[in-house]
Amino acid sequence: MRLITRRTIEAFAESHEDAAQALADWCAMVEAARWTDALHLQTTSQFPARPIGGKRVVFNIKGNSYRIICAVRYADITRDLNGVVLVKFVGTHAQYDDIDAETVEYSA
Repeated sequence: MRLITRRTIEAFAESHEDAAQALADWCAMVEAARWTDALHLQTTSQFPARPIGGKRVVFNIKGNSYRIICAVRYADITRDLNGVVLVKFVGTHAQYDDIDAETVEYSA
């Protein structure tokens, strides 16, 4: 998968050092994956994940202390197209509780 806004994850990790390794592992997992649909993502992800809305997925990071919300365009193997993961939100579980996961947009 192509991970867009990896720098968002890296910046968050700098200010949340306890999550840095888990976030680096998450990035590596995403970049190595080639998910074809939400079920494939859920069954092969090393991090608990669940679809939300039409094209978004929420990942639990570091024992559910942190959350990442992404928009996902799944890979199309029949046309040899890789998928894309776009980070929409990265934050603490408490911050996640205060947002609308289906509409949140990342802002720098």
